[in-house]
Amino acid sequence: MINFVYCEKCGKKLLSRLPNGLWQFKFGRREGIEPAIDMEIHGSVKMKCIRKSCRHTNIFNFFPPVLNPEKE
Repeated sequence: MINFVYCEKCGKKLLSRLPNGLWQFKFGRREGIEPAIDMEIHGSVKMKCIRKSCRHTNIFNFFPPVLNPEKE
């Protein structure tokens, strides 16, 4: 199951989170089926929204936030 993450300001779909925890970024179109950019990222990501009218800086953490650090 792939989960998508969106820009926190405008709601544009930016990245997908793969089941193994990696981030996946696909962007652009070519004449063929494959996108022009296809990256898998291991770690946290800081990226600007790709929507020209937004350009908000988003931060996506690799590790989920700890709700109760005393028990972890």
